[in-house]
Amino acid sequence: MIRYGRLAPLLLCALLAACQYAGAPAAATDPTEPLASAGVALQAVNLPLSGGASLQAHWWPADGADAAHPQPAVMALHGCGGLHARSGQLSQRYRETAARLHAAGYAVLLPDSFGSRGLQSLCSTRYRERDVPVAVRVQDARAAIAWLAAQPGVDARRIGVLGWSNGGTTTLNLMEQRRLHPAPGDVPLAGAAVFYPGCGPLLRRQAMLEPAPLLVQLGALDDWTPAQPCMAFTRTLQARPGSDVTLHVYADSYHGFDGTAPVRLRADVPNGVSPQGVHEGGNPAARAQALPALDAFWMRVFAARSQP
Repeated sequence: MIRYGRLAPLLLCALLAACQYAGAPAAATDPTEPLASAGVALQAVNLPLSGGASLQAHWWPADGADAAHPQPAVMALHGCGGLHARSGQLSQRYRETAARLHAAGYAVLLPDSFGSRGLQSLCSTRYRERDVPVAVRVQDARAAIAWLAAQPGVDARRIGVLGWSNGGTTTLNLMEQRRLHPAPGDVPLAGAAVFYPGCGPLLRRQAMLEPAPLLVQLGALDDWTPAQPCMAFTRTLQARPGSDVTLHVYADSYHGFDGTAPVRLRADVPNGVSPQGVHEGGNPAARAQALPALDAFWMRVFAARSQP
């Protein structure tokens, strides 16, 4: 059972911060300029990639963090719709997430795998035809983690990864690649949390992941990235000795159940289980459980690695 008493002040602060941020103007086009908004210090930054390319991202350091007082950080990976709405603003989910994480005392990094390459949304593109496949996003994520670990106000022992849908799939593949092909200087992840990823290929190859705490949250009615493969894959992970894997499956919930938009049929998405399209939208009851579960997960995994 999840207890809400300890989280109430945190959730109130996050709500207030999110409300402030909701009125922010469109993202700055100059990556060196901070994103101007009431009470929000998100900054546009460029992260180095191999071959001289760069990855655009939004960065929000934790309050009071410096080399003497490093704080946890969460890297959040967007879904196939990209990081920004058509207006150029960060989409509501990522504004809300940034405010919630920052209110909890964490630094926040939002890499933009699509905008960095002149793209916005890939949801209407079949998986095999996408210009930015998951393998590319995995490399983006590895570069972003290396950048995070080098920031003086970030505790490199307390870095977590959060992903939704395509970003969740990227997170799981990142954990597989880091286990199979560790890079010099890799810092172990403190934890990873995913919402409704695609798990079919991972299940078929019985993927082995980096041994970090993992939270998986799924919608039982998801017809875009169905819950069943992820449930089966998660159970294989849970069966392995020493695993720390938590699974929540929410009844009466579709893809995007943690959001606030009403459920709708998206006929423009060709990657679901039905040729008619996929359903996407929030479930207030599931959202009321999933977001506190996510808060509690970060509190637990970061506390486990707190400095003495």
